[in-house]
Amino acid sequence: MADVILHDHPEYRERYYEIRREGIPTVYLIPKKRSNYYAVLRVGIGSYDRFYREGDKIRSLLPGSAHFLEHKLFANPDGSDAMERLRDLGADANAYTTGTATCYLFNCRDRFAEALKELLTFVSQPFFTKENVENEKKIILQEAAMYADSPSSRLFIEAVRQLYRDHPIRDEIVGTPGSIKRITPTRLYDVYRAFYHTGNMQLFVSGDLTPEAVLNALSDVSMPTGKDGFRVLPSFELGCYDRPVRTLRRRVSKPLFAVTSGFSEPDGDASERRRRMLAVNIVNAHLFSDSGSLYEELKEKNLVTTPLRCMTEWNPGVCFISVSGQSAAPRRVFEAIREKIRDLLVTGIPEVDVLRLCRAQYAEDVASFDDEEELVDAFCDSIPEGIDPYLEATLFGTLSASYVNGVLRELFSPDRLDLTVIRPDHSIETEVDE
Repeated sequence: MADVILHDHPEYRERYYEIRREGIPTVYLIPKKRSNYYAVLRVGIGSYDRFYREGDKIRSLLPGSAHFLEHKLFANPDGSDAMERLRDLGADANAYTTGTATCYLFNCRDRFAEALKELLTFVSQPFFTKENVENEKKIILQEAAMYADSPSSRLFIEAVRQLYRDHPIRDEIVGTPGSIKRITPTRLYDVYRAFYHTGNMQLFVSGDLTPEAVLNALSDVSMPTGKDGFRVLPSFELGCYDRPVRTLRRRVSKPLFAVTSGFSEPDGDASERRRRMLAVNIVNAHLFSDSGSLYEELKEKNLVTTPLRCMTEWNPGVCFISVSGQSAAPRRVFEAIREKIRDLLVTGIPEVDVLRLCRAQYAEDVASFDDEEELVDAFCDSIPEGIDPYLEATLFGTLSASYVNGVLRELFSPDRLDLTVIRPDHSIETEVDE
């Protein structure tokens, strides 16, 4: 017997169904009158998971375990590859691991029921042998080497390592060569049994579907069951600022830079935490967007030639922003950002700009409701945090200039900025234009 709960949002002409049945993850069905289907199975295990509870014991995970499992679960006991089987069904499949989750996904135009059953079946049937694990190590070690040679990847990881001293965000998602080599079938089975069960999964589906059609597709699927609450999430760590500038050398044509700043962990319920995050995004858009005054100033002074890239991270134990780009004079960019924040703390963001940015981001959010993949990805991010993506859009209407500027003055400080620079390995340290 399945429980089907309708979540209706007439203000957006949108609805979705929450489907619960023993033996399958909670399903979130977003009906769309489209000719294609999209499905994502989210499992709550990522590179931030260093420990888990097993009864009264705390067990540890090797760095890279979540990513290794993502790779190996595509191997079927009969020797076939689940990725190839999904392709044979006409489905374009993929998988990825983040700090907080592992996601398995596909999109297709027909044979959806078969593809969905294949997805949940291969994730439910781990098959690890000494031989296939050793073969996979070679592939993942090559992947680790590729990331080690990527200047943009090194820039990000070195920037967060400068900001955080203990949090597992410092770890490479793929693991280290040492941890990869220590992974065994036994270790993989232990981690699989701990994390891969219906209490730690959600399935997100979009397409021209009914709850009955989804349940029929999964009628003979039975997955391991379990309860949430066994994960040991990392404790919160506020970013460090004892060495505000760090320089590395790599093979790049022009210096790359990342300016980072850590925030305090948001208080309040899930809705208030998300509201606070939206306010930070408004501040970031005002400061760093290519339509903002700072970018125009940097461009006029020939300090940057391409728009700044800004990202915000709000995950267990870490909250920070990162602004990155290319510049021949990254320290001058760093000081310009500091000066801009100093001025903004005095003047605040004008109400007209707050309202304009809120309208723009609200319109962007609502427009994403028509894109199945963007919408499902938004559900993947929001539902595990206890947020309805449609209700999140309404939060923009609660963001006043007073609230946004309060968040600005609470969280942003020119003295809480770090700069990480990757310079060409043949360049001298001093910037010629300083």
